[in-house]
Amino acid sequence: MKVAASTVRPRAGLLVLFLCLCLTLWLVEARPSKRAPSKEYDYVVVGAGTSGLTLAARLSEDPSVTVAVLEAGIDYKSNLLNQQLTTIPGADVIGAGASTADIPQALIDWGFVTEPQAGAANRRVHFARGKCLGGSSARNFMIYQRPTRQSHQEWVDLTGDDSWSFDARYDDYRRTMAATGPRHELRRDTPAAAYEADAFSPAGGPVQVSFPNYAQPFSASLSRSLNELGVETVRGHNGGSINGVQYATCTIEARGGQRSTSRAFYDQIKGRPNIRIFTQARASRIIFDTGGARPRASQVVFEDRSGLFGVLAGRDATVTARREVVLSAGAFQSPHLLMLSGIGPKGEPAKFGIPLVVDSPHVGQNMADHIFFGPSYPVKVETLTRLASDPVYLAAQYLNFTHQLGPMTNNVADMIAFERWSDSTLRSIGADALASYPPDWPTVEYLSAPGYVGNFDNLFVENAPRGLLGTRNFATILVALVSPQSRGTVTLRSGKASDLPRIDPRWLTDVTDQKVAIAAFKRVRALFASSAMAPILAGHETEPGLDGVRTDDQILAWIRKNLMTVWHPASTARMGRSIDRAVVDAQFRVFGVDGLRVVDASAFPSLLPGHPQSVCYMIAERAAALILADK
Repeated sequence: MKVAASTVRPRAGLLVLFLCLCLTLWLVEARPSKRAPSKEYDYVVVGAGTSGLTLAARLSEDPSVTVAVLEAGIDYKSNLLNQQLTTIPGADVIGAGASTADIPQALIDWGFVTEPQAGAANRRVHFARGKCLGGSSARNFMIYQRPTRQSHQEWVDLTGDDSWSFDARYDDYRRTMAATGPRHELRRDTPAAAYEADAFSPAGGPVQVSFPNYAQPFSASLSRSLNELGVETVRGHNGGSINGVQYATCTIEARGGQRSTSRAFYDQIKGRPNIRIFTQARASRIIFDTGGARPRASQVVFEDRSGLFGVLAGRDATVTARREVVLSAGAFQSPHLLMLSGIGPKGEPAKFGIPLVVDSPHVGQNMADHIFFGPSYPVKVETLTRLASDPVYLAAQYLNFTHQLGPMTNNVADMIAFERWSDSTLRSIGADALASYPPDWPTVEYLSAPGYVGNFDNLFVENAPRGLLGTRNFATILVALVSPQSRGTVTLRSGKASDLPRIDPRWLTDVTDQKVAIAAFKRVRALFASSAMAPILAGHETEPGLDGVRTDDQILAWIRKNLMTVWHPASTARMGRSIDRAVVDAQFRVFGVDGLRVVDASAFPSLLPGHPQSVCYMIAERAAALILADK
C-alpha cells in the first residue's frame, strides 16, 4: 500500500519539530552543576525554593559537610522568555491568573489547579507556584513584610517553645535581607515612601529588599483615602507591628531594578565543592532504613529529567543522605511526598497501596490560605491598563525598564495597608471568633491594584480590551482576609509522584470568613467613596457595579465568583507539640521517624498575618542553625 507523499511530509516535519524542541530544551536546561559523581551526601534537601535554597546555602557554609539539592524545575535564567517574565517586576501578573489557561510559564510553574470550590461558586482555580530555582520567590508579587510581635506568640503557644517568639527570631529575619531605601528622585512619590531602616542589618543578604523606581499614581490616592477613614500612615511593616498604610518593601534589586529571589544564594554557593544542585530532578519518595528502633530516612528516589534523554523519558535515580533528608518542596509538595513515602493519615497511603510507615493524621490537613477580592473603577490616573492595551506604550516602557525606570520596575501592588477592626465591630458583624486575636493582628489587608481585576482569570488579557488602546484606565482596591478561619486539605490523587496532589483550600466555607468578607467589601466601597478618592475617579463602579450587588447576599455571591488566592498556602505539615496535633516538632523533625525534617510554609504552626515570604526565609535560617548544631 502506498502512502501519499503529502501525508509523509507533515508527519516527518512534526517529528523533526519535536526533536528540535527536545534538543532546545536540552540546550537551555538549567545545569548549575554537572551531575555529581558522588551519590552520597550528608544532607539531601528536596526543593530549591524560597526556604530550600536558603537552607542548603547556609548548611554548605560549613566546609565539613556535603549537601545535595533536588529541584524539579529549571533555572529560570536558563530560558530567555522565563528570565524576562520572572525578573521584570511588572510582569508578575503574567501566569498568575485564576484561569486554568493562564499558565504561560509552564517551564517554571507547577500548574496546580484546585478541586471545585464550594465557597467560590464551584470554580477550579489555577494556583501559581514556582517550579524553578527560587521557587515561589520567583513567581510572587515580591512584597516583603514581616508578621507582628504578638502574632508570633501563637507559634510559641502551639509549639511550647519560647524560641519562636518574634524577638527571638528577629536576627533570622534580618540575616537574609540587604535593604536599600527608596530613590525618591526617580519615584516622584507623594507621599514619599518610608521604611524602617533599623529593621534590617547592614550585614544582611544576599536577597535584596528595596522599592520600585516608579510609584503607581493610584497608590497615593489610596493612601489618602485610607487616612481619611482612620488608617494611619506608618514607617513600615517590618519591625513587629503592621497596622497602618505604607509603600511595601519589595524583593527587588536596588541597582538593576529586577526581582530578587532565593536564587541569589546560588551565586554565592556555585563555586563551593561541598554542594551540588540537581535541576530537573523531581523527588518521588523517601526510602527508610527500618533496621533501628525507628524508621530512618536514608535515601530519596527522584526522576532525573536532565539532558536530551531525560527530556524524552525521565530516569529513576537515588541519592543517599548520611545524616538527614530535608523536605522544602512547599505547602503542596512536602505533604505530597510524605504521603507517597508512607507518612500520613493511615487511610490516605493505603488507598493506593503505599505501605504505611507512620500514621500521622495531620499530614495534608489544616491548610490555611489568604484570599482577596475587590471592586474596580475607571480612574483619571495612568494605571497598568494602559500597558496591557497600548502596544506602543508597552514597548516604550520595556525600553525604560532597561534603564531601571518606568512602571515595569513596579511590582503592581506597591502599597499595602493593614487594619485591625475593633472588637465591637467584629461582634456586630458576627465575627466574634476574631475578637480573641491579639490587638496587633489585623483583620484585613488593603492592596493597591492599579488595573482592572474582576475574577482574576487573566490579569493582563482582561485589561487589554478595557483600555481602548490606552485611552481608559482602571484601578482596584483589593482586600484580603488576614485571619482566615476556613481550612483545606492536600491529598493524594494517586500513588505516583507525577500526578499532582488534590488541592482543596475550601476558601470561604467558614461563616466567620463570609461575614468578614462582606464587611470588607463594603469597607472598600467606602474608600472609593471618600473625598480623597473623588478627584481621580472617572465614573461609577465598573465591576461589579452598584446595580444588582447591594445586599449582603448579593455581595457574598459576587465575592464567591471573583475571590482569588493570595498564594499563601501554609500549615499542611504543621509544627506542634505531638503527633496528635502536628506533623513536625519545634525543630522541624518529623514525628515518628529519624533523619527527616520539613522546612517550608507547610511547617508553619499557623499562618501569620500578611505575606509569608519573610517567614519562609526566616525558618530556613533557623533550621540551618538547628541542623548544624545537631551534626
